[in-house]
Amino acid sequence: MLSIVIPHYNSVDMLKKLINSIPKQSDVQIIVVDDKSNKDIESLNSLMSDNRYDHVLFLKNETNKKGAGVCRNIGLKKVKGEWVLFADADDFFTDDFYSIVRKYFNSDNDVIFFTPTSIELETGKKSNRHDVYEKKIVDYIQNNNIKSELSLRYEFTVPWSKLIKVNLLKENNICFDEVIASNDMMFSAKVGLYMEKFDVSDKVIYCVTKSKGSLTTKINETIFDTRLMVRINYCQFLKYNLSSKELKMINLSGRGMIYNSIIHGHGLKKVFSTYIKLRRNGIEVFNLKFLNPIFLIKKVSRHYKIYSENKRYLSK
Repeated sequence: MLSIVIPHYNSVDMLKKLINSIPKQSDVQIIVVDDKSNKDIESLNSLMSDNRYDHVLFLKNETNKKGAGVCRNIGLKKVKGEWVLFADADDFFTDDFYSIVRKYFNSDNDVIFFTPTSIELETGKKSNRHDVYEKKIVDYIQNNNIKSELSLRYEFTVPWSKLIKVNLLKENNICFDEVIASNDMMFSAKVGLYMEKFDVSDKVIYCVTKSKGSLTTKINETIFDTRLMVRINYCQFLKYNLSSKELKMINLSGRGMIYNSIIHGHGLKKVFSTYIKLRRNGIEVFNLKFLNPIFLIKKVSRHYKIYSENKRYLSK
């Protein structure tokens, strides 16, 4: 049996599209956990009471916390399947996804990685939101070496587009961080550490959407601070569990946090305090390459270009 866990917040129409992309059959369990939605409640209640969706288990986050991590953990407690997929309420599965994943149900793998795709909702054109994860899949399939495996294990930091054996999560007490941002980073790192057998497929089963206000990178210091805390925990987790050779291969650092703080205009004081916090926790920020001004300008320019491309999609 397959279970699919979906956190939801204020996106009933997209949630309906996602549910409709999942086949209605007895060996597929769909769990939706609402994260204290405060808009279009009437439509949400109508969906929950609609007989056409009586195969969906609708739950509510009634804890004193908020966030997708809390909702995913609530959903995990109700999972009945041997395998689990995670989806975000504003995304959807491809038409033939179930026929693809079911081939792995009798395998002895702990995780199967699939190639994701993404679209821009406003135009229907292919987006770039999935690119970094697609590249990891392609790299592993083409090279199948230690570096590409480490990248899959520890840098595929989203929960979607992975078929995960439920026993792997239960036996290793793996759950999501119940924080307001980056709830999936440590979850994915732990899955990567504890999985033994895994497979990688070039088949596409999941489509991420990109729309105005949809990106999880918000221009907000509270969310930035949460991301920083999670990044520090993530780096320390990998430093504890990986060899120095492996750490060099994945190029573990805190530079991204510095770039993001600069680009989002948090001010010099915030940038400096972020640097100090990273260094106090033993996380490399800069190395000798950064003494080369050309290298430094290229790095900052690349991050600014990415930010500029995504600016209209950011929520404030």
